[in-house]
Amino acid sequence: NTTVHCAILYLDKIFRSHDIPRSQWKLFATSCISIASKSEEAEEHCPPIPDLLHLTKLSNAGINPIDFRDGEFEVLRHLGWRIRAVPALHIIGYFLSKGSAFIDDTWQGRELIEKIPRYIKKYAEFFCNLTLQEYAFQQYLPSHLASAILLASRVALQIEPRWRPELVRLTGYSEDDIMGVFQHVW
Repeated sequence: NTTVHCAILYLDKIFRSHDIPRSQWKLFATSCISIASKSEEAEEHCPPIPDLLHLTKLSNAGINPIDFRDGEFEVLRHLGWRIRAVPALHIIGYFLSKGSAFIDDTWQGRELIEKIPRYIKKYAEFFCNLTLQEYAFQQYLPSHLASAILLASRVALQIEPRWRPELVRLTGYSEDDIMGVFQHVW
């Protein structure tokens, strides 16, 4: 999932600063996926180029592995060879690994059940995927957006308190700091 998030960040960055002919969009999108998979995935999980060309039907359009390599090069050139991408999903993963539910939290007025951390993760991934679909969310720092997504996940599950001092220390944001982004997410 992080591969897709990084690929979309690459593509958005390119489209924001370059006028790419529509005829090249599919090649650029597929190149972004390939580049993201090479930086995000273990090598054995990266799709071989011929498989990727077949899957995306680029091979039907006459694109061969050499043309695809050239497409990847163009993408990298447009990115200035800077492929470090930090989507909110990466930061959410960090937050969740440190703990997002606490022993004295309540869920719908009751004690937490064992599955709550998994539910928070599912909601957080949902909100990350949702925010990826709207370009306006790129105005926020990934850490700011991830914090608002964590708050939205806790609110969706009716976890009280909504935001805690431990989460302020973890994220660096108070609830007031992220309220505007939270409202955009929500």
